Amino acid sequence: MEKEKKEDLRVKRTRKLLSQALLTLIEHHSFYSITVKEICEEAMVHRATFYTHFNDKYDLLAYSLKEIAEEFHFTESNLEEAHLKLFNGVIKYKRLFSQLFLEERDSLRYVIRKEMTTGMKQEMLRDAKAPSISTSSEIGIAAFTGAILGVLNWWIENGMTLSSEDVYKEIKQVLNWKHIEKLHEGTIGKE
Repeated sequence: MEKEKKEDLRVKRTRKLLSQALLTLIEHHSFYSITVKEICEEAMVHRATFYTHFNDKYDLLAYSLKEIAEEFHFTESNLEEAHLKLFNGVIKYKRLFSQLFLEERDSLRYVIRKEMTTGMKQEMLRDAKAPSISTSSEIGIAAFTGAILGVLNWWIENGMTLSSEDVYKEIKQVLNWKHIEKLHEGTIGKE
């Protein structure tokens, strides 16, 4: 029993060292440019030991992000607390989140979100004939585009069994569509 406990502690310690090494490296380098060799050197762990615990750096990243997510205790919180914990967690891990979000810039999701956001802003500016968009409208646009992409992701993961029209109707029901239309018209959040 004592031997099992020691081995378990060694496993935890090694995983923690590797995770911390990866997170430290991500603060200064692109995840894609980081090698397993660099992670092992930073953690002072042999490559063979790395591969005893993880399949590759992506497996280690998934483990590390899961460990961070567990800090937020989403399941033990009400919805508002969970959201606040997430935003506070982003503050705590600002460099990590910034680097990972920067790396997303060449993804299809990023390109679609950017195009949707740009289009909505241009349309709002044109329709409102205003020189700028309010902070409330900026947040509304970000929330709307994030929700649309989240639903799109859900739709794909669930085999696209609903028609695109049905999904759009559901989105309009779930989101406060009247509020979004007011944002678009520029009647909310004028500063």
